[in-house]
Amino acid sequence: MARRRAPSGMWTTVTRRRTLAGYKSSPDTTPTDNHSADYAWIRDSTAFGGLASEAANASRIALDTEFHRERTYWPNLALLQLQIGNNIYLVDPLEVDVAPLADALDSNATFVMHAAAQDLEVLERACGTVPKNLFDTQVAAGFVGMTTPSLSSLVERYTGVRLPKGDRLTDWLERPLKPNQRDYAANDVRYLFEVHDRLLADLKQLNRQDWATTECQRMRDRMKPNVAPELAWTRIKEARHLTGKARCVAALLAEWRERTAQSRDVPTRFVLSDLALVGIAQRAPRSTSELKSVRGFDGRYLKDTNGTEIIELVEKGLALSPDQLATLEPDESPQLDKDLRAAVTLVSAWISQVAKDEALDPALLATRSDINDFLRGSPNSRLATGWRSDLVGEPIKDLVEGRAALAFEKAGLVLEQRGNTTFKNIEPFNR
Repeated sequence: MARRRAPSGMWTTVTRRRTLAGYKSSPDTTPTDNHSADYAWIRDSTAFGGLASEAANASRIALDTEFHRERTYWPNLALLQLQIGNNIYLVDPLEVDVAPLADALDSNATFVMHAAAQDLEVLERACGTVPKNLFDTQVAAGFVGMTTPSLSSLVERYTGVRLPKGDRLTDWLERPLKPNQRDYAANDVRYLFEVHDRLLADLKQLNRQDWATTECQRMRDRMKPNVAPELAWTRIKEARHLTGKARCVAALLAEWRERTAQSRDVPTRFVLSDLALVGIAQRAPRSTSELKSVRGFDGRYLKDTNGTEIIELVEKGLALSPDQLATLEPDESPQLDKDLRAAVTLVSAWISQVAKDEALDPALLATRSDINDFLRGSPNSRLATGWRSDLVGEPIKDLVEGRAALAFEKAGLVLEQRGNTTFKNIEPFNR
């Protein structure tokens, strides 16, 4: 195990990859295929050290990852794909510790990625940090009229190349990887620079470069941190609905389950299902025999000392009061006024029209939750700042405060000035 200080100042544990039992390394040979001379297979620390140095001095890097987490708590990095200049690299993290890539991630290089949300979590785990400068092609495409496009659709639109479909059931931890698997992985970065260039040109033409940059940075900044184990109960809907001692028991069980899953590196459901957890909290069993009768409780959960630990946690939970539990920071914003609830649906319809007229991904412009937050005055509302405020935030204020009204025309919904009120935002939408 290695530890690296992340940008937040917190220490992040980085797992150094070990050769799997029974695993045979693939030779350092390039498979024979159409792109056989186009990428290098990196599987030793010396070669990766050179690659990491090259990356740290690059101005632009295309990056993708392949990983699995179906049977683990932490994402299990299986392959790292990079393009630097004209060179494509496939890095085998089962043989190489990829943590040295952190210097490049922390540099001023632009990392071009597609649908990067989960990749960021993988990089944080493997390298202790995420790209300082991120350009997500899927996010950027939302500003030029596309709705969460796949990489293959973007590549075909901008390069004319139809990427072969991959096997969704591919085991990326398998070694050696087949030539077609390596080709598929290389294609995930092969065209990202060209797509990046074309998207930048489209964004510039629409004067939306800053919008895309801001949104990509927002994605980077809002990457979900691991929830503190003591707050794990807040992610279980049924547990949040419990009251009194039952909630206390549920909170302790959820914390224990989270820590156990992390230490064993297994999904939380492998330790204890949500159904069983809530059932135990409600029935408060005092013995393993009573425990076995709880709905959803599987006898396999009694392996090792789990049964004894669960009974002890029930007893501890019954001794607590709800005000002793760790909870999320309360939202101090006022609740949405009941008179404005109808406005959410009305505004949502208008937002969809604006997105269509402005060639924007509707989900990128505003979700129903965004509208709700804005109307109730949440300080963290996305519609209250930046490009969203200019485009729809201020007009929504005029609408709900009576200075503007919605009307139907052949082209759809339009926002119109009401009475003698001067509405400065009407022009972009009244087309």
